[in-house]
Amino acid sequence: MSHDLTIKIRLGLGELAVIRDQFYVLTSIPRDAAMGVIETAAASAMLHSFYTEIEKILKLIARQWDGQMPTSDSWHRDLLTQMSERTPKRPAVLSQGLVELLSELLAFRHLFRGASIALMRWDKLAPLVAKVDGTYNLARTEIESFVRFIEDGCETA
Repeated sequence: MSHDLTIKIRLGLGELAVIRDQFYVLTSIPRDAAMGVIETAAASAMLHSFYTEIEKILKLIARQWDGQMPTSDSWHRDLLTQMSERTPKRPAVLSQGLVELLSELLAFRHLFRGASIALMRWDKLAPLVAKVDGTYNLARTEIESFVRFIEDGCETA
């Protein structure tokens, strides 16, 4: 199980890297530039995909390592909490700083899934787009640290 999980996590991190790299076009645009509906829609979809890819990795860990996924109506937020807490079987996967960044993306994800794309505004998206690189780097570092924990034989939880 451990080897299979690390392979799946690394595949997820690879997919996350591809999504992050696709943000370059958007991050190279000045924050005060006038953006059309196409760019705004693209940014919205990409932010949604970025968060969803991280969440898929966290769901793998919750199901395959912890043996349980949150089941409440607020399971998305509960998953972030679960991954930020140390358990008898593992160290915390996410730091509080990363949970805060991911919580912003989760809030956007809920908005994106429930609102019309016509309501999305670049001035609200630009700060989130600007955080993608930092969020990616922190998520990759923290999730890879968990992978090393597994590969090192789970010596300390």
